[in-house]
Amino acid sequence: MKKLLRNLQEAILSAGWKIRLCVLLCLLLPLIAALLSDYWLATTTSYNNRIAATRERVLALRDLQNLILNAESSQRGFLVNGELQYQMSYDLVRPRISQLSAALLERYNKVLDAPDSRSSKQVQQLSLQLGEKLSEMDISVGYAREGKLERARELLNTNRGFELASQIERHITALLHEETLDWNAQLEQRAKVQAVVRTTSFYLWGILLVLEIWLVLMLSGQIARRYRQAKAIAGRHHELHGKVLRQTQALQDVAMEYQLGIEREQAKLARELHDELGSILTATKMDVSWVQREIRNSHPEVSEKLKRTLINLDQGIQFKRRIVQELHPSLLASFGLVASIRSLAEEAAQRCGWALTLTLPDDDVQVNDLLALITYRIVQETLNNAAKYAKASKLSISLLIDHEHLKLEIEDNGVGVDLDALPANTHGLQGIRYRVNAIGGKINFTSRPGEGLFTLALLPSRPGKETPPSVAIP
Repeated sequence: MKKLLRNLQEAILSAGWKIRLCVLLCLLLPLIAALLSDYWLATTTSYNNRIAATRERVLALRDLQNLILNAESSQRGFLVNGELQYQMSYDLVRPRISQLSAALLERYNKVLDAPDSRSSKQVQQLSLQLGEKLSEMDISVGYAREGKLERARELLNTNRGFELASQIERHITALLHEETLDWNAQLEQRAKVQAVVRTTSFYLWGILLVLEIWLVLMLSGQIARRYRQAKAIAGRHHELHGKVLRQTQALQDVAMEYQLGIEREQAKLARELHDELGSILTATKMDVSWVQREIRNSHPEVSEKLKRTLINLDQGIQFKRRIVQELHPSLLASFGLVASIRSLAEEAAQRCGWALTLTLPDDDVQVNDLLALITYRIVQETLNNAAKYAKASKLSISLLIDHEHLKLEIEDNGVGVDLDALPANTHGLQGIRYRVNAIGGKINFTSRPGEGLFTLALLPSRPGKETPPSVAIP
């Protein structure tokens, strides 16, 4: 995409004034459309606010109308029947009428363009009539509370209360009519503005589309030439990329051969330790055991010393076996990868006191010899690091194998490590990484101080080359 934009820029700069003018218009038209849209949006928002304010006033007038009817009904019910529920209803409605009347007057004074308009004057007059009507109802209800029902009913039967109610009803009806007309007019104006917005936007974007098509046609020739040049460069790049891949494969082969060379030397050393040192230690143990039996009764102190010597020889033989196993894992040839990992992990867990969790496939799963060896080494190196540095109490190993990949996960709850601050002479993790990279795999270490270490390795099920017969695991 960046290359295409760069070619487009060069094509525009090398084009004539027509293309430059077209590009300028293509840039200006969206800006003009955005400014007009912003203006029309502000205008529409203003209409929406006015419509919402009108709707609120209509609802307030209707609420006021209903409250007045409720107050008159409660007043008449209380004066006629004298029941307490009518009095309570009146006491609840009465303050709401005053509050709504004051709020309505304030709303008309603030929202309307002209506070001295006809509607505002009507609301002021309505507020005065409401005050007078409420005073008349308060007086009659006050007489009724004092037990002067006859006097209250006489006041109720006067024409003044009826006239006030009629005047209030007429004012509210007139205001509702004016607000409804204003509401409809605002809706029509907003609809017109929206129609203008849609029409203008349609024409602006239509013009922009035509200009863009013409610009594309003008630039297509130049871009085609640039494309042919880019294609030639891409061919050269592909050729160089092939060389890089071949060199990378050669480096991987060298790394793999290096790993195999290490395994050869370790296998040779393991055989020598097993054959030579093992024979010496075994023969020495047999001789010491014979001497210990011969002098057991005549020299008990020396016999006890030889007994401790035999124990030390047994420990030396066990240490020799562990070293030979680490140098050359014979379990792989005898029992396979899964059983070898299980044995290695269980032995390390028993030695270090870990709570071990294993998630392994069946023991009879078939794995490439080289892949099995590298996987075993990864587990071995990780367990050694955990035993030396992690101070962990729990460790888990998970192994998944399919036709394409081998996925290995190892996690402990130890002290963790700052991977960005590892010393340069740290060879454990680097050794694991080299082994994985040598066969084209991927590995990732995740850790922070105090949060343990998580190792994830993804290896190809078929590495680049098999283990040579000379290095095959016996």
